[in-house]
Amino acid sequence: MSTERGNGTPFSGDAPITTDEIKTDRIMGLGIDAGGTFTDAVIYDLSGKNLLVKNKTLTTKWDYSEGIYAALTGLDPSLLASVNLIALSTTLATNAIVEDKGQKVGLLFMPPYGLFEPGDIPHEPKALVSGRMEITGEPIAPVDEAEVVRVARTMVRRHKVKAFAVSGYAGVINPDHELAVKRILKKETGLDVSCGHELSDILNFRTRAYTAITNARIIPLLTRLLSDTQKVLQSFKIRAPVVVVRGGGTLMRSEIALERPVETILSGPAASVAGAQHLTGKRDAVVVDMGGTTTDTAMLRDGRVETDENGSYVGEHKTHVRALRIRTLGLGGDSFIAWNRGRFAIGPQRVVPLAWLGAYVPGSGRALDYVLEHADGFSNDTRRLQLLVHQGGQDKLRLTDQEKEILGLLEERAYSFHELAERIGMSYWNPQIIRRLEAHHRVQRCGITPTDVFNCSGDLSLWDTGASTRMCEILGRVIHKSPAQMVDELKRDMIRRFALVVFKRLLDESINPEGLEDCEVCQELVGNMFGEKQQGYHLRLRMRKPIVGIGAPVHLFLADAASLLGAEFILPEHADVANAVGAVTSKVVVRRKAEIRAYRGVFRIEGLPGARQFNDFEQAKNWAESNLARLVRETARASGTAETDVAVAAENRVHTMSNGKSLFMGCSLSAELKGIPVFRGIERDS
Repeated sequence: MSTERGNGTPFSGDAPITTDEIKTDRIMGLGIDAGGTFTDAVIYDLSGKNLLVKNKTLTTKWDYSEGIYAALTGLDPSLLASVNLIALSTTLATNAIVEDKGQKVGLLFMPPYGLFEPGDIPHEPKALVSGRMEITGEPIAPVDEAEVVRVARTMVRRHKVKAFAVSGYAGVINPDHELAVKRILKKETGLDVSCGHELSDILNFRTRAYTAITNARIIPLLTRLLSDTQKVLQSFKIRAPVVVVRGGGTLMRSEIALERPVETILSGPAASVAGAQHLTGKRDAVVVDMGGTTTDTAMLRDGRVETDENGSYVGEHKTHVRALRIRTLGLGGDSFIAWNRGRFAIGPQRVVPLAWLGAYVPGSGRALDYVLEHADGFSNDTRRLQLLVHQGGQDKLRLTDQEKEILGLLEERAYSFHELAERIGMSYWNPQIIRRLEAHHRVQRCGITPTDVFNCSGDLSLWDTGASTRMCEILGRVIHKSPAQMVDELKRDMIRRFALVVFKRLLDESINPEGLEDCEVCQELVGNMFGEKQQGYHLRLRMRKPIVGIGAPVHLFLADAASLLGAEFILPEHADVANAVGAVTSKVVVRRKAEIRAYRGVFRIEGLPGARQFNDFEQAKNWAESNLARLVRETARASGTAETDVAVAAENRVHTMSNGKSLFMGCSLSAELKGIPVFRGIERDS
């Protein structure tokens, strides 16, 4: 939901930037966010910290590059030619995991001491291979190269696998065996190989196996996106390094992203939070990112995007990769609103607003005429009053005769579900008949959305407001309320939902807030706090952190929701493209950990290749710090920064025994490097 679509909007104070004003010594960044509903693009002056131009277009899920091309088309060509860096955030990996898409993966695993039950990892094909380690990372059985080669050949020939995943017991402590298997697989097959220790610090090798499988499965999807994006950039004669936003809000070179696409889950929301921090300068805040499909709520803590080291859930899948800690609500500018069994249902399904339909699809008025004529028959459920339009997906799909008939009708104009069923001779509407067409992006649902509601209330004037008003009148007639009453009720409901997800995100810091829904006392107190239940008392919440609102529709909700929560609210300039700003202003950040464990008079190093041990603690610490810093520098260089300054912190672990004496257990080491990405015109050597 945006007032800007298909045309670039330049900014520099109140006056547009002209080509003559562009300084040649500027470092120019192009930020692109391919979101679930919109694709945003900005050109940002990284040296002057100034947004120069921005554009917002619809995301084309059947081919993300089409939406990216449209977004860039609306930007000043002379600015595009001066770009030094491209930063991309995307929902592609997140969506692929939710929709269970990707290539076939073969798993090779090395369990402890050979003990394993096939049901422990319910994935096929899989194979147990030689290569055992103690929990300390000490090798007790080597990798058998001939065995790995036989397994690889069988999986490729018989199971048609296109990639491999590798996970071994104690692989996080000593990754030597996993790396050896990876080298053999790459040499023998040339296929992509994902190792569990490269993606997750979780000790459980089964858990890391799932993460490696997920990563290997979605590699070709991100490969295609980045390849198509490069073609788009070349068509605009843009030649600059490309970096991708990780789920934790940091950057990595596109080449690394191709190896570790699972690290891009929640890339878009993470970029949004980073953008909120950059646009406001706030170090501690609740960030609410409202798009077309969802409202995502996250935290800024001490200037950082708050992440979960144990990973986030994406659909039903736990990725176990560091990512944004987030709470999501299925409410956005394009959420479908229906009347069902005496109450409004809002989202989580996304549809195209009626206002857009009226503005861009000829013949939409005839479809609304039919809806008006038959509205009285849907007083219990208005979901069948959704409309369907033809969309641009053109992938190869062998159509059934019924699907051909539906697409033929939709090429003429939009149809409501009810009218479409009537035209193709069905006695009732069966949603299964368009399931494949929707999955392949051949058709798109339209219906009444928050965009239409705010069009009706006068808070918004977007596209064809007359189409919004007409559907509000129809829905009001169905539920026996005036359009004004209905709109007012819907606005209060949506603002309450918005405020409640922020409140739950606050509770996330200490408890699981889902219990609110099952607790009558909690519901009573929250209702009173939000002004819905007027007893002999009134509760007021006072938030200590401000709420930063970003996303195109957020301004319609933010002030009223903040009032309910007793919070300061901030709506920064360019909040509608904060995700693209966050993408291009983020940094490369590399963090690694290692452990020194005291064990029977020796000091063992865990978390670094080699499973080294020393008789002297200071020698062990010096070796570990040196090699940890070296590994971080190598990873940072591969990720796309020339920065070499590594901060290493050490924390001794001491246990106090029952007799009061202290027992030295070991030392935890952590290393971090932060750096700006390498730009076009800046050499990699440092």
